[in-house]
Amino acid sequence: MIVARAATYPLMRGGALVACVLLAACGAPASNGNGSAPQAGRAPGASAPLAERWEYRVVTIGVAERIADACYGQGISMAPSPWTGAVNRATEELAAGGADRAALNAVYTAHDFNNSSAQAEAYLAARGAVPGQPETLCPVGEAEIAQGSDVGQLLQKL
Repeated sequence: MIVARAATYPLMRGGALVACVLLAACGAPASNGNGSAPQAGRAPGASAPLAERWEYRVVTIGVAERIADACYGQGISMAPSPWTGAVNRATEELAAGGADRAALNAVYTAHDFNNSSAQAEAYLAARGAVPGQPETLCPVGEAEIAQGSDVGQLLQKL
């Protein structure tokens, strides 16, 4: 069962994305499995491979969690969801949309979380966040909410 491995990967716990991002500096560039880096912030279509759709949701939710953790004092938090943690939430959202749980488990088992962390870091850096300066995440969060982006839709103003 996917949830049973929650303690194994920091992305599964809200607020712990920072640990994965720090590890990403040691990892290889992100890849979508066909040799090219995925486009952060561009949702894959419904016909995209399940692994690509799942990774996109993990990265998107992880970015939103990181912003919410750093910016709660500035009035930004995660929007309510019945699921917690980026991996669990991504998995359950896709399962609710009809994805096969065995296929989702296989995607989870084979996934390289260093790639997801690198994608999250690149997404935030492209929007002005500076590693080691959590206060730079708040303007990014404000902009994401204002734009109604996939990340912004996961956040809310208190």
